[in-house]
Amino acid sequence: MNPVLRPELRYRRLWFVVGLLLAGVITYLSLLPVRYLPAVHLWDKLEHALAYVAMAFWFGCVVVRRDILWVGLALLAFGGLIELLQGWMGMGRSADLFDLVADGVGILLGLLLVISPLGRVPAWLEARLFGVRA
Repeated sequence: MNPVLRPELRYRRLWFVVGLLLAGVITYLSLLPVRYLPAVHLWDKLEHALAYVAMAFWFGCVVVRRDILWVGLALLAFGGLIELLQGWMGMGRSADLFDLVADGVGILLGLLLVISPLGRVPAWLEARLFGVRA
């Protein structure tokens, strides 16, 4: 069986769990009623793109390279599900196709960062913080 998480990362499960926590925070903020949202004062589409850049980069850095396309597709499906839930629940939220497009742009940018030298950040951090060599 081939690994899904990068075997050279000693703390790969921890990296993955932190990514799940990030996804949980983004889910919470995405489904929070409008009146309770923190005032960020950014363009809504930029907020979407930045959230999905962060998730795509995080998960893309932790999975093996052959699976980063699956990361992108899973995150796009996740964004689509959130849009459907926003439209269904009301509470000042609505489903917006352009939000999903912004999510997709963020995913693409995040995965492009993964295939750059920045994609080695987890291994670099493990080496610097914990003395672990990849």
